Amino acid sequence: MGSSRDGYALLLVLFLLAMATAVGLVVMGNGLSARKLARVASIAAGQDQRAAAATWMALDALLTQGDADIPPPRRLVLDGQALTVTVAPETGRIDLNGLSRKALAQAIHTLGFSEGQALKAADAIAAWRGMDPPGASGLDLTIDPVRALWSLEDLDAVPGLDPDVAACLRRWGTVYARGPFHGLAPLVRRPGAKPAAGPAGGPVGGEERGEGPLGLVAGGMVRVTVAEEGRPQVRRSVLLYRGVGRQAAGSGTDAESPWLTLEWQRPVLAGRDACAVTDRMGTDRGGVP
Repeated sequence: MGSSRDGYALLLVLFLLAMATAVGLVVMGNGLSARKLARVASIAAGQDQRAAAATWMALDALLTQGDADIPPPRRLVLDGQALTVTVAPETGRIDLNGLSRKALAQAIHTLGFSEGQALKAADAIAAWRGMDPPGASGLDLTIDPVRALWSLEDLDAVPGLDPDVAACLRRWGTVYARGPFHGLAPLVRRPGAKPAAGPAGGPVGGEERGEGPLGLVAGGMVRVTVAEEGRPQVRRSVLLYRGVGRQAAGSGTDAESPWLTLEWQRPVLAGRDACAVTDRMGTDRGGVP
């Protein structure tokens, strides 16, 4: 009888030890997962903070210099991390929501695609956005807010859109700025064309600046992209310039910020806006996003 009780006791002890071991492994695994998630979140938060700081530095530099030229890409080091900040016009890009199907096809053809490719792409986009559908006269410009393109990444959802065309439209298109498309020349920085004069008549900071118009006038829009070395994503922001005479928010006054944010720090995969046709033409050597 006593040996039987001892056997049951031994089994109970072994069972409890097994349960404790299993619970410990689960807790330890959950702890490791939590630490990994916390590390990923902290890296993402740090990248967001650095990208935001770099974006505001670039915007402040534009206001300080009062320069209407497209600036060269700027390299910064924040918290020991190297970043490249690029500022370019948003105004003047291919208006993906506002152009008629015919005008959209002409704009895509201007990028270097054949007329057939351009027409097919314009038909796909027009059908998706519920505006000027294929075969229409081009006079019906009613926008369906449910189907309109709200970001450049919405191009991924358009059925039948050529991936190469989509990549080029992510680079040269816009869902914010309204207006006709006048080609790539106003969007491309031409390095070394005309140095911006500094206080003593020399170039600002010793840099050669391009002569492409940035459109820094009231109502103009700019696109700022921030890329961190070694990171697969870049952060993209689009802002509308409200005009001079407005101080930065948080400056201790009731003045509004000179910038109205339309898109802020959207994470996008680097290289998804690579446009092979304009690269081959040498149009994009200025580094405009």
